[in-house]
Amino acid sequence: MWKVGIRLFNICLVCCAVFFLSGREELCAQLTDLLYRSDSHIDTLRKGQLSLEIDNISFFKNNEFSSTVQKGYTLPGFWLQLKTSYYPLTNLKLEGGVHSIWFWGSTRYPAFAYKGISTWNGQDYARNVHVLPYFKAHIALSEHVDIVLGDIYGNSNHHLIEPLYNPELNLTSDPETGLQLLYRSKWLHFDTWVDWMTYIYNLDTKQESFVAGASACFMANSPKSPFHVYFQLQGLAHHKGGEIDITDEDVQTVANGAAGAGVTWNSNRKVLRFINAEFDLAGYNFPKGRAYTFDKGVGFYTRLTVQLSNFNVRTSYWSCRNFMPVFGSAFYGSISTKEKDMLYEDPALLYVGADYIHPLSKGFAFGMKAEAYCYLSGKMYNRNTGIYAPSAFGNNASYSIGVCLRINPSFLLKQY
Repeated sequence: MWKVGIRLFNICLVCCAVFFLSGREELCAQLTDLLYRSDSHIDTLRKGQLSLEIDNISFFKNNEFSSTVQKGYTLPGFWLQLKTSYYPLTNLKLEGGVHSIWFWGSTRYPAFAYKGISTWNGQDYARNVHVLPYFKAHIALSEHVDIVLGDIYGNSNHHLIEPLYNPELNLTSDPETGLQLLYRSKWLHFDTWVDWMTYIYNLDTKQESFVAGASACFMANSPKSPFHVYFQLQGLAHHKGGEIDITDEDVQTVANGAAGAGVTWNSNRKVLRFINAEFDLAGYNFPKGRAYTFDKGVGFYTRLTVQLSNFNVRTSYWSCRNFMPVFGSAFYGSISTKEKDMLYEDPALLYVGADYIHPLSKGFAFGMKAEAYCYLSGKMYNRNTGIYAPSAFGNNASYSIGVCLRINPSFLLKQY
């Protein structure tokens, strides 16, 4: 079955290449949109408006990870964007300002763009503050096509499944910057982007680094139909290299991809809003560079989501072989980030999570999240000796709980 899965994943990679590494549009407006996603549409009625916008998420998240997969840690802090927004044309929006992230009690921050504080090793840091310039130029070329330059609509706006993208990055990562193409029609939602993470100069001592990705969702019928069916392709590729640096590091490209289908029952009742079931085939590939441990791998992901009033409850089952997530949680990988040189043989994961999200007013929302990860199978062995450990995961259950507040008001300064 694993060999068949790997062959299917290779086919998916070809499809993702056609779509420039694609991803998915969530078809049912979920409450989590209020916390993590940004509106990527241009409001044609705001031509000539100059506004002040504040975008902020304050969070406290505690990860009690007791297994051998990953060490636990706590995230207390917030990120803040202060920016002005101007519509010189009906189809053009410009935003400019600053972005900053703060962790309570921290006295140093990364001096470069990063994807997660839990994986940052403390090198190349700046003291006291982490502030970045923020600029976005968003133009609607037509009714269906949008181009974004500068700070793009990233993180959860790409709608990637959790084995490919850890939702915690909505709290800890810097804004994605580069180029983005958005296409939206009745039957297809498509998002492709390049996130340029590290720029280099001639004879630089570090490698350039960027991420290319895409997200496509094909809708068989209207998302508002009582039973809605959709199909999706997703992909990410993280490239490290460059021709003008003087490092001894190999040029490397690591890729994840996914293809799947889902069905949503829109009950639209007072308590039970919808039920969504989805299955995805995911894969890992190392097409270029010195392979870490695996050159390719595959995983199977099944998820069930139920929205009950202000609660979003979901459970998923994941099994994989030789899978390494590019930006997904370590719980979806075959490598221990806690135990040195230890690998997992065909691990399986049962996940249960729940969100409570309370809309306070337009631009304001409060949320709480609880998650549990439980390993059901898999053996752990040393990559060098091949000797199996007596217990693969130690205490199999890990937990996470957090709260956050999203503040995103807009104040009209002047109408030109």
